[in-house]
Amino acid sequence: MTAVTDPAPAPVTRRPGRGTVAWPVVAGAWLLFVLSHTYLSGRAWWWNLPDLLPPVALLVVPLLLVVVVAVAVRRRARLVGLGLAVAALLLGWSGNGVVAATLWHRPPPAPADAVTVFAWNTWYWDELLAIGPDGERTRDPDRFYSYLHAQDADVYLLQEYLYLTPELDPLPVDGLDRLRREFPGFHVAAVGELVTVSRYPIVREHPVDLRPFLDRRWPDLPPADSRLPEYHTVKTLRTDLLVGGRVLSVYNSHLHVPMVGLPARRSDTADDTLARHDLRQADYRALAADVEDNPHPVLLAGDLNTSSAMRLLRTIPDRLVDASPALGSPYPVSWARYGLPLWRLDWLFTTDDVTVHRYLMVDPAGLSDHTGQLAVVSL
Repeated sequence: MTAVTDPAPAPVTRRPGRGTVAWPVVAGAWLLFVLSHTYLSGRAWWWNLPDLLPPVALLVVPLLLVVVVAVAVRRRARLVGLGLAVAALLLGWSGNGVVAATLWHRPPPAPADAVTVFAWNTWYWDELLAIGPDGERTRDPDRFYSYLHAQDADVYLLQEYLYLTPELDPLPVDGLDRLRREFPGFHVAAVGELVTVSRYPIVREHPVDLRPFLDRRWPDLPPADSRLPEYHTVKTLRTDLLVGGRVLSVYNSHLHVPMVGLPARRSDTADDTLARHDLRQADYRALAADVEDNPHPVLLAGDLNTSSAMRLLRTIPDRLVDASPALGSPYPVSWARYGLPLWRLDWLFTTDDVTVHRYLMVDPAGLSDHTGQLAVVSL
């Protein structure tokens, strides 16, 4: 008899698990997002929503992808997924808000003639951040000025010197007389919503008008019925201060807020996404043009309404140096949303002939949604 043998079993083909395929795809999608953000931020008006992401997302998301891919993905797909996640991490590094230099930067001690500067978005001057029981805004001028005095600064760069109507239109504040009484001997410059108060003489006052730098003309800029027209057209106030026989140019800035949403059907209004995109670019162009033509040492501080994730921040003139390493925090923040302090919108830059000896964010004590910036500098 002939022995009959059973046929050999067919080899089992294993299909890749869902995670093996899915996570590299997710890493690739994130890399594509970061590539798009790098190019479109500050260039395309319709990229306004991605521009608002917390900068730390550019760090946390790729790091999480690295961990998940390393644990859950097999073999070759793992290498692909890791490569994509690491590429996204490196590409987004400059915008993730991390200040690595704070780990080794040690500012030099301040000399006796150093200048203390305090820059702050006041939240509608002396109004409190808290809203009253019936939704009304409340004011506490005494508390406001006590807070300013507590900073013991030589120069104050204050923004939002205004109130708002129920329709959110800006109203002028009649507060300069009290400001001068509170700071006797100081010099005051004010335009629109910007106020600079200086112990040092102001030898030149220059509002930086953004209109010559717009891509197009907006007929309602400023609105014909505005009671504070400079609020719409001047977002930076330059004052030249005489400090120890030298001129220090101080720029007090509160740039336009990014607009969220789609453009209106009307294309001729400055209160719209398309116009706001143009206005923000003009803010930076106007500031850059003035700084580039300025032969003096420069200090720029204020609420730029721009996070590190936004490309517009990198259009700051090259001669200005970010003072962030002196903050002492690897992820400094100055503004919170939904109770999450994940954004930094307030910045301080100087030319390299201005030394920053101390720099810190100051809690606003319930008076504003922005932290203050206190810096000690010297020429």
